[in-house]
Amino acid sequence: MKNPFSSNDLSDSTRRRIELAVAVAQERLLATHVRHALELIQLVGDHVPFENALAIYTRMLRLSEDESRVITTRALATLGEQGVRGEIWPELAADRAPEQREPRKSFMNLMRSRLRGRVNDDMRRQVELGAARTEVAILHTHVENSLQFVEMLENEMPYIEAVELYLDSLQVRDSIAEVTAYMALARLAEEHLPAPSAPLDAPDIEVVPHQR
Repeated sequence: MKNPFSSNDLSDSTRRRIELAVAVAQERLLATHVRHALELIQLVGDHVPFENALAIYTRMLRLSEDESRVITTRALATLGEQGVRGEIWPELAADRAPEQREPRKSFMNLMRSRLRGRVNDDMRRQVELGAARTEVAILHTHVENSLQFVEMLENEMPYIEAVELYLDSLQVRDSIAEVTAYMALARLAEEHLPAPSAPLDAPDIEVVPHQR
């Protein structure tokens, strides 16, 4: 995580509030990930062991090793709290090949390469849809978190700087960060800008045939 306190303009109390806000944001993201990881386990539980489902999840979402470890641990803890006991957990195949780190690929290509030849088309389709739903849920969590930063820092910095501070602090990847910023600012526009007037009717334009 990047240091969100590089600016010397922030007071000590503001720095402490940002620290707390970062911790809350991380917890919200973790809760979102765990919820969707458990949904994937439920979705594919009849086809692959739960540990394999978690491995598929972390690769679909392009998570770092640290993120993968934390989410996997929390998901397993949640399963345990729900009464799932080790003796009924399906075991991994003994001859499973060691996992190899793969080059960074696009989200859909990576997911398809992980699933190709291992599951039937219906399951692949379900995982694709579940992955897309997860990405959107994570995006909305980023938007809510960034708006919390805007509210907290309203008297300290402009809206866009507060959003950027959140995105930098959580090291949100560029493709998601840009969309998050636009969505957060659009939400703020709904709150602070007057409602747009009814669109004017476009004037009729007569099309003149081209003359050779």
